[in-house]
Amino acid sequence: MERRRRSSTDLSRRRAACATALALGTMTSVALADQAATSRANAAHSGGIIERLGEVMSESSARHEIAFRPFSPPREITAAALLPPFHGDDIRANRGIAFEYLDDAGRRYVLAQWPAHGGSIERFALRDEATADCPNARIFPRGTKPNGIVWSTPHGFIMTLQADGANDARTLEIEWNKLIRRGACR
Repeated sequence: MERRRRSSTDLSRRRAACATALALGTMTSVALADQAATSRANAAHSGGIIERLGEVMSESSARHEIAFRPFSPPREITAAALLPPFHGDDIRANRGIAFEYLDDAGRRYVLAQWPAHGGSIERFALRDEATADCPNARIFPRGTKPNGIVWSTPHGFIMTLQADGANDARTLEIEWNKLIRRGACR
């Protein structure tokens, strides 16, 4: 009888040890996967716009550090970054997020977005062409050409689109119009 009781106790201890090991292993593998994704993002995108904007990390980590649901580009996201606030204190409610993605031709774009929280884009130059779908859109120039497009949404967000690499105003406008048609100014 005592032997059965010991066997039962040993079996319970073994089950508990296995369950603990499994739980720790799962948590460790999730942490390692997140760390690997961050390392891949950092290694694959060194020197681009996204690194100058904020801290590159996995998309899930960046989304966890903001307090809003961002607009996602319609293409595969190749990198994500947590951004300092556009306006206000550096708290979760004010932080932004940036997504880097490729178009069909392989050009890299960075779409950044923040809660406005009283910030304004009035200091940026007006775009030459007004659009009814996104009336409060402006440009920020590099030399004589636009380096990016900045706009505010009716729901209180500030967004920017920049092309990473060769500065081509026409392709930047085309990509911006695609984003606007998909709802980036709603």
